[in-house]
Amino acid sequence: MKDKIEYLNKIVCYSNQSYVLYALNKPKGYISTMDDEFGRKKISDLIANKIEENVFHIGRLDKDTSGLILLTNNGNFANFLMHPSSKIQKTYLAKVKGSINEEEIKIIENGVELEDGFVTSPSKVFLIRKEKNISVLKIVIHEGHKREVREIFKTLNHHTFYLKRLAIGNLDLSVVPKSGDIKKLNKIEIKSISKKALDFFND
Repeated sequence: MKDKIEYLNKIVCYSNQSYVLYALNKPKGYISTMDDEFGRKKISDLIANKIEENVFHIGRLDKDTSGLILLTNNGNFANFLMHPSSKIQKTYLAKVKGSINEEEIKIIENGVELEDGFVTSPSKVFLIRKEKNISVLKIVIHEGHKREVREIFKTLNHHTFYLKRLAIGNLDLSVVPKSGDIKKLNKIEIKSISKKALDFFND
């Protein structure tokens, strides 16, 4: 009997294949989609002839954001990972224009209201260094609101001109260190995302 795989209440496929999870280091300039009517560079171009299973991406990184993104054929895991209640941390490296001060960092950490009315949950922000009129920061969030990191800094009038996702949970880019790298994750790597994550991939 074939399994029905659903993602965001949509049937993805019917398959007898085992569930898999891949990590991809998405380069800047690629959109997070498997199909595009405008012929733009997309995730499916990066994985063509490299992944046998019929997978889809979990969440999105915008075209100008690089870094770690996961691909799977397991809709239940995708829903678990994306749901805010899972509280799985996503870590980003951001470079923004302007000199961010401690007061602004506290504002971000306490949660801010974005332009569309969404109020972010508390986050962690670490100032790495300042370079002339540029601030380099690490920010840790657990939500996946559209363009959330960029919009957070925008509320304080700081433009984000560089953004890379470094980690999901404790799974970081060291598993796919080079831009465009793809890796099928083993059980230890899956568990590093969340202790519950492995439950979705046990036979």
